[in-house]
Amino acid sequence: MTSPEIVWAQKKFLKAVPVGVAQAVELSSETKIKLPGTVMAWSTTRLAAEVEGRVEELLFNEGDTIKKGAPLVRIRTRPMQLQRNMALFKKRLVETRLEELLAGTRLETIAAAQSSVEQAEARVQLAENELNRIQQLYQDGVLSLDDFDKADAEADEARAGLNEKESILKEYQAGPRIEKIKQERANLQAAEEQIKIIEDDINRATIHAPYNGYIVKKETEVGEWLEKGDPAVVLIASGPIKVEVHIPQSHFNSVKLRSSALIILETYGNPPTQKTFKGKVIEKIRLGDTLSRTFPVRIKVSRPGAELVPGMLVRVELATSKSKNKTLYVPKDALVRTPKEISVWVVRPDKDKRMKAHKIIVRPGSLVDSMVAIFFNKKKIQPGEWVVVQGNERLKPKALVNIIHKIE
Repeated sequence: MTSPEIVWAQKKFLKAVPVGVAQAVELSSETKIKLPGTVMAWSTTRLAAEVEGRVEELLFNEGDTIKKGAPLVRIRTRPMQLQRNMALFKKRLVETRLEELLAGTRLETIAAAQSSVEQAEARVQLAENELNRIQQLYQDGVLSLDDFDKADAEADEARAGLNEKESILKEYQAGPRIEKIKQERANLQAAEEQIKIIEDDINRATIHAPYNGYIVKKETEVGEWLEKGDPAVVLIASGPIKVEVHIPQSHFNSVKLRSSALIILETYGNPPTQKTFKGKVIEKIRLGDTLSRTFPVRIKVSRPGAELVPGMLVRVELATSKSKNKTLYVPKDALVRTPKEISVWVVRPDKDKRMKAHKIIVRPGSLVDSMVAIFFNKKKIQPGEWVVVQGNERLKPKALVNIIHKIE
C-alpha cells in the first residue's frame, strides 16, 4: 500500500509543467543592415586608337575572355613602315658624314691642296714680275695707264687666289672642326629618335588588353578609319568585383571602412538556392542623394567566381560598428506574444529548491542569428538565467516546471 508521502510527491510531479530551456546571454550590440545591392565591374576600360589608320584586323568577339597583353585590334601599318625605312636611310647618310669627319682629311687631299698652293704662288710671282715690267714701261711713257691698271689687277687676283688656296690647305691640315662633328652627332641622335617615334607608332597600332577581363562591346569594324582617341573596344576586368549599396543616412557613420559584409545571390531553380560571398567595405562616398538621403558604399568581393556578373541584383548584409555596451539576448522562441504584451518566462528556484516560472515583460530589439535582444521596464533577467523556449505557451506565473531539455 502506497504511503501518503509518496502520493503527495507523485501529485507534485504531475503538476509540474515539462519545459525546455536555454540561457540568456550578453552580447555586444551589433546591428546588421540588409539592403539590395548592384554588382559592378572592378574596372571598365574603353580602349581607343593611339594612332590614326584603317582597321586591318579584329582579334576578338564580344563576350570573349581575354588575357592581359592579348592583341585585340590591328591598324594598318604599311605607311609607317615606309616612313621608318626612309628614316633609316637618312640615319645612314648622317653616319657616313660623321665617319668621314672623325677620320680626318686624307693625305692625298692635303697633297693636292699643297700643289694648288704652289701653283698659285707661281702665278703670283709671274703676275708681280709682269706688273713690275709694265710699271717701268708706264713710267717711261711707253704704255698707257690702262695697261698698268690691268697688270695691277691681275697681280691682285693672283694674290687673292693664293690666299684662298693657302686657307684651304690650312683647313685640311687642321682637320674637321669640333663644331661640325658635334652638329653631325646631333643630327645622328635626331635621326635615331625619329626612328624610335615611328617604331613606337607601329607598336601602338596594335591595341592590347591592359588586364585580364571580358570583352563587353565592339565599337569598330574592319576597314573603318580611326582617328587618335576613337573607341575600338570596351573591356571589363575579371577577378575582384565591387558591390554598391545605398546606405540610409541613419546608418552611414556606423558602417566602417574594411568592415565585413555578406553578399547573397539568389538563383532561381526548383528549389531556389542561394550563394553567399564574403566582402569588405572599401569605399564610402560622402555625397548623398538629396531625395532618398542615401549614400553609396562599395564592397570588394575578392573571389566572386563565375556567378557574380556586373549588373546583377544581390542582397547585402552589413555589420555596423559594435557598441561598448552589452545587451541581453535570448532565443527568439523564448518570446511569448499576446495582443497586450510580449513576455519571457524565466525559471528560478524557490526556497524549497523547486523550479518555478516567472513572467517578465520585455521589449524585443535587434535579431542576431536566432537570438533576439530584449529590454525591460521593471523586472529583469540576469545573464546566465534559464528562459523557457519549449512549453512556455502553457505556463502561468509561479507555475512549477520540470526541465526536461536544456539547449546549450
